[in-house]
Amino acid sequence: MKKRSRIALLTALLTIVFAAGIGVYSNYIGMQIYQESSNHLLESYAQISKTFTLFVQRNWTVLSQWDSLMSNVQTDEDVDEIWNTIQDNRSSWHYSDFYMVNQNSQYLTADGRKGSADSIDGVFQEMYSKGGPIVSTYTATYGVPKIAFAMPMSRNLTLDGVTYTGIAVSYDTDVVDDLVDGSMYGGQSDCYVVRSNGDIVLEFEPQTELCAGMTNLYDLSNHADWKYGSMDDIKDCIQLGKSGSAQFTCYGTRNYLVAMPTAFPDWSLVGIIQADEVDGALYDVQNSSLILLGALCFFTVIIVVLALGMESRLRLKDEETERLNLEREKMKSDRFLQSMSRIVDRYAVVNLDTGRYRYHELRFDQPIYPTSGQYSEMVEIISKRYVALTDTENAKLSRLLTPDYLRSVLRKPDDNLKIEYCSRTENAYMVMTVIPVEWHADGTVSVIMQVVQDIGQKVELENMANTDSLTGLFNERYFSRVLNICEAKKLPFVLYYLDLDRFKPINDTYGHAMDDRLLKEISARLLRCIRSRDYAFRIGGDEFALIVSADMDEEQRGRMAERIQTMLSAPIVIEGKLLSVGVSCGCACYPEDGDASQVRITADSRMYAEKQHHHEDDRTEEQS
Repeated sequence: MKKRSRIALLTALLTIVFAAGIGVYSNYIGMQIYQESSNHLLESYAQISKTFTLFVQRNWTVLSQWDSLMSNVQTDEDVDEIWNTIQDNRSSWHYSDFYMVNQNSQYLTADGRKGSADSIDGVFQEMYSKGGPIVSTYTATYGVPKIAFAMPMSRNLTLDGVTYTGIAVSYDTDVVDDLVDGSMYGGQSDCYVVRSNGDIVLEFEPQTELCAGMTNLYDLSNHADWKYGSMDDIKDCIQLGKSGSAQFTCYGTRNYLVAMPTAFPDWSLVGIIQADEVDGALYDVQNSSLILLGALCFFTVIIVVLALGMESRLRLKDEETERLNLEREKMKSDRFLQSMSRIVDRYAVVNLDTGRYRYHELRFDQPIYPTSGQYSEMVEIISKRYVALTDTENAKLSRLLTPDYLRSVLRKPDDNLKIEYCSRTENAYMVMTVIPVEWHADGTVSVIMQVVQDIGQKVELENMANTDSLTGLFNERYFSRVLNICEAKKLPFVLYYLDLDRFKPINDTYGHAMDDRLLKEISARLLRCIRSRDYAFRIGGDEFALIVSADMDEEQRGRMAERIQTMLSAPIVIEGKLLSVGVSCGCACYPEDGDASQVRITADSRMYAEKQHHHEDDRTEEQS
């Protein structure tokens, strides 16, 4: 259930991320399309502005030329000639009518029509009110929208009793629209000439009908929802005579609005174009891309979900496999422990990182240590109860079992550490084998197993092989071994060779039984001369040796020899008989006197030299 929740959460997060990414991509591409289309429209309407400027300038020029001609007429025939010329150019100029007018709205056209027209009266009144040339729009009596250029005449002209004071030319709006913008964008565009205050001066046959009945462009804001730019931006462009663009939605249709200054002060050209006619293809591509991208994201989410589900199933399968493997390993471990229990007395698994242990007792019914706890506490118990049997001087269990020492010794998987130790109070001998079990990535051991075996029988056999049966001292065999060990480990020592003087007469007088008891007493005294880490040997007969594990100077060696001789030469009472022997002693030290074999030869030589000296003293005393 927890895994399903995590997959659902991840799916939701991926969906949100992909949706946000698609939204950002859509906005970015939409902005790029808007900028590209706006630049294209501004370029197009810049050309329309130039065309419109040329059209307006041409009409003012024509009206000015006509006014000049009319001001010079003398007869009706002159007027007819001018009319004919104008009529001949009608097909190339595309105008609707040429007029002469007065303030009473009376008019006379180039094709001879005359009368009065209320429909165009507003245009004429605007001209007379302004007192100069104007451009305006009106609707003819038959319903056709018109654009008119009008200007006052420089000289009044009276014909058939009617005085005319102005001239004008008019065009059908659709004709002007074709001349200026050529019905751009499939006719789905409007074109207006507006003043800086937003008033619409001219409108070229609107197609979108967004501004139908609207006299001020700025009122469009009441019906528009702006996406890029705003009416305030367009207003700034119109008032400052700059070009600009915006995009808005009106009645559910997207539209572009562009503003372009003209060559006439206070006039700007404004175009409104349905956006689909400009960027429809690009938006189709964008929408297709978004659909493709959305589908890609959808399939990506599906693939991720399927992959997670598959990964989850594989993980469950792996966990099941691991569980079965663990069960098999546990069975193997149990069989191993059962087999191990036949030769192992106890074992402990220790985590060196956490300092915790688990202890198992296989020999006794009751454990001799707590079954679990702090490893340092178990080491303390072991150190108090046992002592290490090692040739290394001052080696202690409390040091040999520390995590730092174990890490320094156990560097490879096949490394192990064997420690022989014995009880401080009992005749018990054990060997502990420390084996690495788990490792860190850097190669340091983290978990160890300590396996303990009883080697008491082995120790007893070795003691029998290395011990003199009469005195209990080490024998000559073990003497050679200790010398070799000390030399191999570069341990300094002092070797004393001892030989008893006047021993043979006691043997001859009292027999072997008394002789054996004397040797035992001498051996006991010899052990009292040394420390626990030193060694005492019976080499054979009445010859003994001592190995003192220390680096001693000559004075210290001399005092030690004197102490030995004094203690061994003291009288001995056995079965009421007072016995007295002398001692010849020779010593040598390692490594000062050479290697182990050379030290042995030197000590033996010095001992015999002293013994010879003692014999000479005895003969001198006998002769005296």
